[in-house]
Amino acid sequence: MPCTTVDSILDHALLGYDLSPADGVVLLKQTDPEAIAAIRTTADKLRYSQAGNTVTYVINRNINFTNICEQHCSFCAFRRDDGEAGAYWLDWAQILEKSTDAVQRGATEICMQGGLNPQAQINGKSLDYYLKLVETIKQEFPQIHLHAFSPQEVEFIARIDGIEYADVIAALRDAGVGSMPGTAAEVLDDQVRRVLCPEKIDTATWLEIVGTAHKLGLPTTSTILSGHIETPEQQIGHLEKLRSLQKTAINQGYPARITEFIPLPFVGQEAPKSLRRRVGRDQPVLNDALLLTAVARIYLGNYIPNHQPSWVKLGLAGATEALLWGCNDIGGTLMEEHITTMAGAVGGTCMEVETLQNAIASLGRPHQQRDTLYQRVISH
Repeated sequence: MPCTTVDSILDHALLGYDLSPADGVVLLKQTDPEAIAAIRTTADKLRYSQAGNTVTYVINRNINFTNICEQHCSFCAFRRDDGEAGAYWLDWAQILEKSTDAVQRGATEICMQGGLNPQAQINGKSLDYYLKLVETIKQEFPQIHLHAFSPQEVEFIARIDGIEYADVIAALRDAGVGSMPGTAAEVLDDQVRRVLCPEKIDTATWLEIVGTAHKLGLPTTSTILSGHIETPEQQIGHLEKLRSLQKTAINQGYPARITEFIPLPFVGQEAPKSLRRRVGRDQPVLNDALLLTAVARIYLGNYIPNHQPSWVKLGLAGATEALLWGCNDIGGTLMEEHITTMAGAVGGTCMEVETLQNAIASLGRPHQQRDTLYQRVISH
């Protein structure tokens, strides 16, 4: 197909204009190798102008504190019912042990998320349990940045305790949570969510909770779970909602906003059979993931300058390739990771700093350690 439309869209983007949703769909539907190469080149140029040439990484640890969950998302191989084989729920000593290990290994961040466990209460209060999780870590390691509790977990706490989202967010913030993972977004389209995660919060609730976090001074990340049943139109609708959310935070002068965007390709190997049959494959299609990565940079980059691939889902080689398609960050060391790994991902669960640095250096680009909020960390 002739590239005139694609060329004009890309020229427009390089001049600093925002893509329209229709423009985004045109780019995502490209199959012509020349058009795709032009999209990649444009994303790479915009990455350079919006985020620079240095590739950043963070030393962090994941703590998935329980996999006992009241919900049954169709893509999830992580969740278990209480008492089921493989179900677990870390105690305070185990959480402290993992935190201590992370700090000893140079982590500046602990990322903490878990299943929605109805028993996770103290004195009948869900919020008190989550506050104890935070305090267990922060009392021992006040310097660590706690990147914790998704919008879904905020809704869960608020629902169990009968309180407002803002009350939950403010309490967690005041206890020491430094930022909120923008997970549970999957695809921000209720038609998709009804199939993929019917028990999860709807699109409007996700946007409300993340917007409230920004208003209350709690930065968030943003994600998309892609490559399953969604259409290009729905992918662009998702990006449009994130861009609008970030524009609101900027225009309203909120004290916090979205710090990064992370596309998460669907890994279906261990997903329930009905979804696996519908999707028709077990591992992400790298080319599809890279095209979405590039289009996301072009669509969001004026407002969300930091873009990160998932080496857990794409493998390190795929994530390194994504650095040529608009990403400026290669993510974190993680140290352990259960949710994606239990889904059958082949990327591994832990990455040494040197391995990340070598991957970045293989592209001839400089590397730099950062903290969660993208401030430079001087390593000792």
